Amino acid sequence: MNNTSSFEVLGLILMDEIRTVLYFPLWWYSKGLLKVINGCWEFIKDFEQTLGFWIWVKNLFVPMFGERDIAGRLISFGLRLFQIITKGFALLIIIGLNLIFIIIWLVLPIFVIYQIIIHF
Repeated sequence: MNNTSSFEVLGLILMDEIRTVLYFPLWWYSKGLLKVINGCWEFIKDFEQTLGFWIWVKNLFVPMFGERDIAGRLISFGLRLFQIITKGFALLIIIGLNLIFIIIWLVLPIFVIYQIIIHF
């Protein structure tokens, strides 16, 4: 039977924790950043599908409710154009918020280290 002392076990645990702390920045700016970017991209795609933005764009010149006269076409175009503008604005806001989140992700560890240094 292998007889290990508790000091050896504590040493192994301490080495594992040091390795984890040293690996953290590498993970944060590589795998972690890729997960955040992929998550933001998926969120933007889901939000766009919820809005149906590209469906409105594709059908901009298609008359609504089968109204083929000039008034029906003008009303359909005006309504769809308004919807495209408002949905596009909402989509731009979501894209901007996601970019802000990614920038915060990149700056946060540097900010925390800076705060630790100036308050130490």
